Amino acid sequence: MALVDHGDPDLVALQERFASWLSRQPGAAGISVAALRQASRTSGFSNETYRLTLREPSGGEQEVILRLPPARTGFFPDYDMARQYTFMDRLFGEPGLAMARCRWLEQDPQPLGRPFFVTDFVAGVVAADQPKYVCEGWIVQASPEQRQRLWDTSIDQLAQLARVRWHGRELAGVDWPDRQVPRLLQHIAYWTRLGDWGASTLPREDDRFLRELAGWLQAHAPRDETAGLVWGDSRFGNIIYQDFKPAALLDWELAVIGDPMIDLAYLLFHVFLTELYHADPAAANPRLTGFRGDEETVMRYCEAVQRSPHDYRYYWLFNAYKMLCIWQCKAALMVRCGVWSVEQALQERRGDRLRAWIARVLESGSEAAYLR
Repeated sequence: MALVDHGDPDLVALQERFASWLSRQPGAAGISVAALRQASRTSGFSNETYRLTLREPSGGEQEVILRLPPARTGFFPDYDMARQYTFMDRLFGEPGLAMARCRWLEQDPQPLGRPFFVTDFVAGVVAADQPKYVCEGWIVQASPEQRQRLWDTSIDQLAQLARVRWHGRELAGVDWPDRQVPRLLQHIAYWTRLGDWGASTLPREDDRFLRELAGWLQAHAPRDETAGLVWGDSRFGNIIYQDFKPAALLDWELAVIGDPMIDLAYLLFHVFLTELYHADPAAANPRLTGFRGDEETVMRYCEAVQRSPHDYRYYWLFNAYKMLCIWQCKAALMVRCGVWSVEQALQERRGDRLRAWIARVLESGSEAAYLR
C-alpha cells in the first residue's frame, strides 16, 4: 500500500538487511534476494509494502511481499504486525477463501528496525484509490458482465468469511480483552479512541455530531452477538483480482472478532462513499452498470449465510462512524506530512456530505438502509 509519509527509504540497505535476516531462517539456506522494490502506490495510507524477488540455489525465482509498519509517522498510533499475521496465516487454506500464503513473521525490531512479516506475492490488479476506480481504470473500462462478476465474487468472499469459526486458544489470542463487555461496545470504544487520538493533534473542536452518533450506536447495539470474523477493511481496493475474481484479500490490520455483517456493510458503505465523493454528480445513478444495488446484495448475502438482514442498517451507521473517526486520523497525518494545512484538515475531517447522509439514514428509518 502507498504511504503519504513513506520517507525516502534506502532500498539497497533494506535489501541487504533483509538478506542477512533471511539467511538465518530455517529452510532458507542458499536463498538470496535478487531484487527489492516498492509495491503498488495506487491506494491506501497504511503500512510500507515491498516486493522482493528471491533466488533459490537451483536458479529458480519466487516473488514475495515484505510488509512493515510506517517508518516515521503512521495513520494510527501503533501497528500490531503479529496480529495481522495471525489472521492471515490462520485463514490461508480455509476452503473458498482467497488468501496469500504467509511465509515469515519477525517480531524482533532489530533486523529491519521494525517488526515485519512476509507473504507470497499474488499477481493481479486492485481497484485504485488514486485515481478513484469509479472515474477511470480497468473497472470503468470493463463490461457490465465483468463488473457483475467482480461484485458477486467479492460478496461471495465475505459470505465465506462469515462461515469461518474460531475456537479456543486461536480465538483467545485475537478476541477482545474484556469478556464482561459486549464485543461491539468494545469495538465502538476502539474507534472512539482512535478518532480522539487523531483529533487531539489538531485544534480541538466540540464535535457534538460525532459524540451523539457514538451514543446512538451504544444505545442501539444488537443484543445477540455473533462471534465471527470481521476483516475490518473489506473494499475493492484491498482485493487482488484475476479475471474479475478475487485472488487474495489484503490488509488485515483492522481485523477483529465480531459480527461478520460489519464487513458486508463496510463494503457497500465504501462503494456508496466513493460514489458520493467521486462519481459524476450529474449521473442519474452513480453506480457503475453491472454493480448490484444494496438491497439485492444484502438479500443475496443473507440468503448465503442464512441470517436476517435486520441489523444491516445499524452496521451501515457503525461503519459511517468508523469512517468519521478514520478521517480524524487521516487529517492529522496529512498535516504531519505537510500535505494539508491545518485549516484544510479541519474542513476535510468533518465530511459534511457524509454527515448529511448519516442524518438522513437516522431520520428515515429502516428503508434508508439501502442507498443505491
